[in-house]
Amino acid sequence: MKTNFLENNHVIHVAPAAVIAACEDFYDGAAGALIATDVISLANADGAVFILIQNANVGGNSSIRICACDNTTPTTTVAVSFKYKAIQAPNTILATGESVALLTSTAADIVYVCEVDAAKVAEQGYKYCQLQSVEVTNNEVDGAVIAFLTGLRYKEDDAGSQVV
Repeated sequence: MKTNFLENNHVIHVAPAAVIAACEDFYDGAAGALIATDVISLANADGAVFILIQNANVGGNSSIRICACDNTTPTTTVAVSFKYKAIQAPNTILATGESVALLTSTAADIVYVCEVDAAKVAEQGYKYCQLQSVEVTNNEVDGAVIAFLTGLRYKEDDAGSQVV
């Protein structure tokens, strides 16, 4: 069976160097500091998946949430419920569940897969979302984040840019 992942999902680079400099101290470097990915539109999708890769870690962690946004430069954000799975290398499932916030581990080599349904965002009256992270323990964590839209209403070639 052919999956056509790239045709059926729109991959988005939501955290360029302006958000995470050189993948160093992924969660920002100051306890209580907020990082936020680019805002993405869910207007033409059923949902979004954010994949956070937490590589080397000297004891830092963060509280992750996915927020519905009122517009492309949000003045109002509301945390919405999302499903998640935490996987430690090579393939150990640490946790699965659904929540409005996820506290990351202070361990290394963990991938977090966070999935939000566009309907959860629409319940707030919005069509935009972003992943936000508030550092809890200020220790360096190397990592990166990527997102992709799922359930596209149009083929990938017709979806256009969803980063706003």
